[in-house]
Amino acid sequence: MTYEAKRAIVLAAGFGSRMVPVTLQTPKPLVKVKGTRIIDTLLDALLEDGIDDITIVRGYKKECFDELLEKYPFLQFRDNDLYEKTNSISSAKAALDLIEGGCYICEADLLINNPDVIRKYHASSDYLCSFARQTDDWCLSEKNGFAADYRKGGEECFNCYGISFWTPEDCDQLRSDIEEIWNEEGGRDVFWEFVPLVLRKDNYEVKLHECQKGDVAEIDSFQELIAMDPTYKHYGK
Repeated sequence: MTYEAKRAIVLAAGFGSRMVPVTLQTPKPLVKVKGTRIIDTLLDALLEDGIDDITIVRGYKKECFDELLEKYPFLQFRDNDLYEKTNSISSAKAALDLIEGGCYICEADLLINNPDVIRKYHASSDYLCSFARQTDDWCLSEKNGFAADYRKGGEECFNCYGISFWTPEDCDQLRSDIEEIWNEEGGRDVFWEFVPLVLRKDNYEVKLHECQKGDVAEIDSFQELIAMDPTYKHYGK
């Protein structure tokens, strides 16, 4: 069976503390790298595959995201006013009713170098990743053809990027599981992806959508931003 990606939810509520000082003025997804906003690379990749039902969950300096409407007038917004007190599960909770019918859930601060990592059609729920001999970042293993053992750091594993697709059936399950975890003690302190990959992993069969390491770039610090775009070398001085 083939499943169609009908919409995308883009999680963009966080502060981006490791990108200070640039994020003191601008939310991380709106930071420009070589003249292009980080979030534009994701939005353009989604549009290239005909996915234009896109909702951005915003929090920190949320009014800044209105500038996107000039280029993308069809965007919808959901506000996560709990972003300072909770983990990313609060952003998923803010858009809970939108997780349905075949849906991408994406982090907003990924620089997409290869738009082909976004696909309109999928054979199952899947999580974007690239093979790594060794990593200290979030990763998955593959067991019996499905994602397993989500953890931070590993060898002979798959580096995770925050882009995932969920089938209609798994969307229904996600809404239920996120709501349940949200209402449990400590549930508001978890990353949203812990719900399907760790806390309720038995409810899902998630495939690995493998890409090449350079297809997606994660800029994790201000120094990495400078390395990618030297025009920031004297930023704030």
